Amino acid sequence: METQPAVSEEKRRSGVAKLGLKLRGSGIIQVLIGGGALVFIIANSDASRLIDAIKSTRMAYLPLTIVATIMVYWFMAFRWSVVLEVGGYSIPTARLFRYNLIGCFFGNFVPGGAAIGDVSRLIYLDRDISSKSFALSTIAFEKLIGLFTVLFIGFGSTLASNALLPESRLIYLGEAVLALGFLASAALLSNSLSSLAARLIRAVGVRLSIKRIGDAAARTLEAMSELRKHRTMILKTFALSVLVRVIWSLSFYIVSLAMGLGIGLWQIFAVTSIVDLIRMLPVTINGIGLREWALIGLFANIGVAREKALMFSFLAFAPLIIVALAGGVVYLTRVKRAKPL
Repeated sequence: METQPAVSEEKRRSGVAKLGLKLRGSGIIQVLIGGGALVFIIANSDASRLIDAIKSTRMAYLPLTIVATIMVYWFMAFRWSVVLEVGGYSIPTARLFRYNLIGCFFGNFVPGGAAIGDVSRLIYLDRDISSKSFALSTIAFEKLIGLFTVLFIGFGSTLASNALLPESRLIYLGEAVLALGFLASAALLSNSLSSLAARLIRAVGVRLSIKRIGDAAARTLEAMSELRKHRTMILKTFALSVLVRVIWSLSFYIVSLAMGLGIGLWQIFAVTSIVDLIRMLPVTINGIGLREWALIGLFANIGVAREKALMFSFLAFAPLIIVALAGGVVYLTRVKRAKPL
């Protein structure tokens, strides 16, 4: 009987090691899929038309997109601080902003994408607060309210721009996905349904012999259930999420103006929401390759050439890469100093 804890610990370490290998393997697959898709798209595009697309772009507009992206991450940090306050934690927005930048760096340059970025944010936040489950629940809740807002604005804007967009199965599919996703996220915000989900997760964890993971996920859902009781916080975070979506979509609109694409604002809001949902899929790092494919398909319905749509993707997401690089600098500075931010 005395050897059971040692055996249990050995099994736990073995399980963690196997999980690490699986994550590393899935990361390599993400790189291969994303890189392969991007190479295929570029190879099937006209190089001269790509050059013409960049030459005709009014570059003076583009610095505004960098400012907009920085604002997005700042307001996301402020939204995070609002969630943390209900637990009695007052963490400066500037510090959370730095955590977000580090998360952006890992999310864009490390296999695993947004999930790895959120893990890095959790690691830093865990040093500031005493409750691991609450820390995880704030990140999960923030992601959920953000997803809810993406779906809310995306569904509304696709309906508003439907008269402007030609009939297309891709558009109808996008609307269906947005509608279903909106209903799913609304269901997760329901206290009774999330409690049921927590019980199911625990049962599945026991059935699959991953009880610790199941319990951790269930505790996170239960902690989120407590967060939902704070209606003022929910309203504030929803309003901030709407602001984030507006600023992010406006940065895309600025790129379309710079390129002279003639795309309406509502169309940009709809396209941005659909593309961001696709980026969330854990198929490639930050949706590389998938987002270009989606933009080419969506823009084709409103008369934008393949090469212009591809260049639009490069220019629209370039500020995100710049912010991610800034996050890398913050991370390296943090490692060098070896002290809290």
